[in-house]
Amino acid sequence: MRRPRLGSRGGTVLLLTVSVLAPPFALAAQEVIESAAPRDPDLTLAGEPRMRVGIVDGPLEYIFGNVTGAVRLEDGGVIVADEQSGNLRRFDANGRHVWTSGRSGEGPGEYEGLRLLRNCPGAPLNVFDWRLDRITQLDLDGNVLATRSLLAAGVRPYNGPFCAPDGRLVYTPWPDDMGASYEEGLAEGDVYRWQTTLASVEGESVATLRSGIPGAERFFIEAGASGPRWWGRDMEFAPTGTGVWYGTADDYELEHVDWTGRVTRVARWAGPDLTVTGDRVDSYREGWLERYDDPGARRNFERDVWPDIRDQLPERFPAYETLIALTDGAFWVKTHGWLAPGEELHLLDASGAWLRRLTLPSGTVLDAGRDWVLLRQRDEFGVPTVALYDLVETGG
Repeated sequence: MRRPRLGSRGGTVLLLTVSVLAPPFALAAQEVIESAAPRDPDLTLAGEPRMRVGIVDGPLEYIFGNVTGAVRLEDGGVIVADEQSGNLRRFDANGRHVWTSGRSGEGPGEYEGLRLLRNCPGAPLNVFDWRLDRITQLDLDGNVLATRSLLAAGVRPYNGPFCAPDGRLVYTPWPDDMGASYEEGLAEGDVYRWQTTLASVEGESVATLRSGIPGAERFFIEAGASGPRWWGRDMEFAPTGTGVWYGTADDYELEHVDWTGRVTRVARWAGPDLTVTGDRVDSYREGWLERYDDPGARRNFERDVWPDIRDQLPERFPAYETLIALTDGAFWVKTHGWLAPGEELHLLDASGAWLRRLTLPSGTVLDAGRDWVLLRQRDEFGVPTVALYDLVETGG
């Protein structure tokens, strides 16, 4: 999606209108929003979290294994999904445990792969089991209300599905052809991208919104075998009330497609330089080495494993790796996690204009609003925690 940028002064936004041919015959206006800088002051975390849960020793309900998601509730409490234990846990606004629901398994109220969905109507809590291709709906007491299979839809679970406010489920299906047509003329180690589709399902009705989008970046191993590229690009998307924002992560650009499949808006903004520098590669290698306690294992990694990883790293980072839609149509764009030592997120409004830049010293965003974030973090002992922070203006 890389295209020439149009110049603009710092802090200004350009609104452009161009005509494109919208299938089958009608001409449709397409708004292009360009932002050279965020409109409002930068944000960072408040000095202390509003609430934090997670301990190294004590009651089991406060000990986490593999936190795969969390959402904030209207009363200020949170729901945390722990895939290792196969359950959901509710905590009130003060961090007190309220209930635990679920366990590992394949029956109703049981989970093999646990991922919380946000902004879904119809039920307070919605869980996507990416191993069983199933959605489970629960009430705020943790009771199962309904289950729904997604096997027929063929959901690719690595970057979705996501809920739209009107009840549609937006997802990317597995490519029809993941093998032969991509592999022609490839040698071991060559990089290519799947072509993917953006689809929505409402009840039993499935609609294709866009197709032929460059998707996951892969490296070729041998006929019938490939793997995800280290620091590879993928198609990222987030549904809103008017359609879906999506992009290929080639640069800081997103398109908004409405529910008829027509691209109505394009957002472009001036994010950080995407060049992969030597210091970021060195930090990545050190991160791998920290996983090994034994000096011999570290030497084996550097000799036998690291050269293959290093050779697959791209010259440019993906521009982003997650979009987080808010209920008012705005959305956060999370830049690639290895782009800089800290996390950086950009808040765009419903039109695509760049509003805010948020810098996080540590942690992974699980849920967010305009003035708060819910983070997965580790304490000084490496213990996984979930923390709710207010956002404050830099220097404020």
